[in-house]
Amino acid sequence: MQDVRFDLSAFGLSETARCSALLRAAASGAPSPDSAAQIVADFYYDSLVDGHDGRACPAVGVFLAGPWNAVTGAPAVAGARAEHARRLTLAGFGGADVRWPGAEGSGPLHVPLPSSGAARETPWVHRLLERLGVAPREADGAVLPEGDVEVVHLSGSQVGGLEELLPGQGVRCALAFGGTLSPGEGFAVVLFSRVPLPAEVTTLFRTVTAGTRLALLSAGRPSPAEEADAARLLLESMESLVGQRAARLQTVVAELCSATTELRRSQQELEQREQELREEAVIVELLQEVGSVLAAELDLDALVQRAVDAATRLAGAAFGAFFYNVLGETGESYLLYVISGVDRSAFDKFPMPRNTQVFEQTFRGLGVVRSEDITADPRYGHNAPHHGMPEGHLPVRSYLAVPVMSRGAVLGGFFFGHPERGVFTERHERLVTGLAAQTAVALQNAQTYRQEREAAAELQRHLLPALPHVDGIASTSRYLPAARDRGAGGDWVDLIPLPDGEVALVVGDVMGKGVRAAAVMGQIRTACRAYAQLGLAPADVLEQLSVLVDDIAPGSIATCVYAVLDPRRDQLRAAVAGHLPPARRDPAGGVTFLDETVGPPLGVGRHRYAEQEVSLPPGSRLLLYTDGLVERRGRPIDDGLRHLRELLGGPVGEIEADCDSWLDALAGGQHDDDIALLYLHRPEDASHQVVAVARDYPPVSSAVPDARDLVSKVMREWGLQHLANDMMLIADEMVANAVRHARTPLRVELRRAGERVVLEVTDSSREEPHLIVSQPGEFGHRGIFLIDAIATRWGTRWIDGGKVVWAEVKTS
Repeated sequence: MQDVRFDLSAFGLSETARCSALLRAAASGAPSPDSAAQIVADFYYDSLVDGHDGRACPAVGVFLAGPWNAVTGAPAVAGARAEHARRLTLAGFGGADVRWPGAEGSGPLHVPLPSSGAARETPWVHRLLERLGVAPREADGAVLPEGDVEVVHLSGSQVGGLEELLPGQGVRCALAFGGTLSPGEGFAVVLFSRVPLPAEVTTLFRTVTAGTRLALLSAGRPSPAEEADAARLLLESMESLVGQRAARLQTVVAELCSATTELRRSQQELEQREQELREEAVIVELLQEVGSVLAAELDLDALVQRAVDAATRLAGAAFGAFFYNVLGETGESYLLYVISGVDRSAFDKFPMPRNTQVFEQTFRGLGVVRSEDITADPRYGHNAPHHGMPEGHLPVRSYLAVPVMSRGAVLGGFFFGHPERGVFTERHERLVTGLAAQTAVALQNAQTYRQEREAAAELQRHLLPALPHVDGIASTSRYLPAARDRGAGGDWVDLIPLPDGEVALVVGDVMGKGVRAAAVMGQIRTACRAYAQLGLAPADVLEQLSVLVDDIAPGSIATCVYAVLDPRRDQLRAAVAGHLPPARRDPAGGVTFLDETVGPPLGVGRHRYAEQEVSLPPGSRLLLYTDGLVERRGRPIDDGLRHLRELLGGPVGEIEADCDSWLDALAGGQHDDDIALLYLHRPEDASHQVVAVARDYPPVSSAVPDARDLVSKVMREWGLQHLANDMMLIADEMVANAVRHARTPLRVELRRAGERVVLEVTDSSREEPHLIVSQPGEFGHRGIFLIDAIATRWGTRWIDGGKVVWAEVKTS
């Protein structure tokens, strides 16, 4: 027989069809039904395997049922009528190690039907066959049923007795199938399986049963009608099975489609939920970050920019603005603004907003305004001259405005726009309103801090004298409070003309910050000036000051440099009390630090200080400074001193420009401590003396041509006509920027010192000019490029209430 394998644990539709076809081919031409039955038993015994290619059935039996008198050599059955006597024969058996109960020797097993001894002699077989209808219960006139095939599947507790029948074989279930073979005859196949079978195996084996019937009928000479009927039953069974499988497959496909649709929907919901959670996480992180920043930020300009940036992101706006009020030195209120989402230049050409019907509710703190389409709002477009948005304004449909208030006072307002309708929701409104409350607290803190800092700085400014003019000496000074929100300190500089033509030079630093440090500094400075007028030597002045500090501020420490310049002898005598040494540049450009006689700080008791005397001839320069200039977090002080030496030893020019340039290079707005400078230059001749011209202008467009005229006139008076065009271009850009951004009175000053001309423009804006690369077709941001191309050097320095933008040009 062909070596065929069917995995009983994975028996399916294709196995059913192949099994039936191969079984018919194997039994075809068998000489008798008994021979065909043995072929069937051998086929199942050999071809059915488990999932590991081992034999699945330790025993297979094929039973035939029919008239008793058709069996040759069968014993007589007492009391049974010959015409009704029937028998059950184990016609085929596979399994060498198993003997069926009731079989004696090697002869076949014959059981009379119906018979009270059948159930006793072969209980399991009889019970299975009885369920198949092949072995009916005793009854009057009992005959074998005719009709469809039957399949019985016994498993679990139903097969517990098989251990006695087949000991040690590991039988897990029994499968019996059979039915009518021909009128008056039946068949049954019993498979004892080691492989647990699913319940649906009965459906598959109904078709296998029909195929087995056709195989058994092929032995001998069946009538064409019987063979056709068997083939019909097999075909119908196969069609039914295929139909069931197809219907099941359609159901599975439908379930899969439904599951796929549901899975896709669930995935979309999951992705949407994930996106929502990500957005929520971003909002939570942003709120936490902004809350921390606003709580710690004390610089007003940085605070409002951070606030509007965060609010614009929270609102999902195309752009946002924050308009806020600040008080000037005279108590006058100024309305300033910052922009987020677009370049500020997009709004430079528009006037400040007024209390129109749209803006009034926000500027007066009457409540939040949220509109899906502000152009359709009844409050829109009623105010001259624009009756809506000015021409060229960025498009706005969705509009959201939230006032920023504290204790009933309006500190400012957030304004957001988007070109699409219906962008801002109630949730956006709540988020921005919450941020506005945090911003109000932060603004109050920043304004309180600014007031305290300005109070300390103002005290210090009033205590610091204006440098007097001394013939033969060009001098300038600078004072910058700490850039990192530590408040004004006790740094000071002084230049004191003495009765005999000498000049006292002073720089000092009182430990600490705030009003107390400034007050102690003022007392020390006043005492220093008194000691200077007494004609005391530098060492004596420091000794007296040390005792004074112990007296007026016990526990305080101060450092100081006190030097006296004798212009007639070109000599400088200096004493140092715990301070960084002055830096001297000789006429040849060499730089030295006067660090030979550094004594202890002031305030540590009476101490005798040493003096150092050096030459300071015409052409020399001298720089006195506090440690904030060279010391910075993350940078060793030695590196700062080395950098200062390089700057002082490099190209120098007009002293005001030198100061600004060095401050930018050494501090760059990132200094952790106050900075005070006193810078002197002894010109070699009168041509190096500083000549200055200054004018004040209102913040209107006519200031630009007026400043041009001033520059042109001064250049001609100084004999520098060849610089007139360049200086007028610089004046154009600097004055135009001041008019555009500051909108407050401005000052233009021209200074000449030797071979240098400096132009300065002072305004109240805190916006620093930067080199910005313009995009193709854009005409803004080109002014600073012109200044950078024309000027030898340029920069910005901050002053109280604004800034100074300066540019220096060589005369030759």
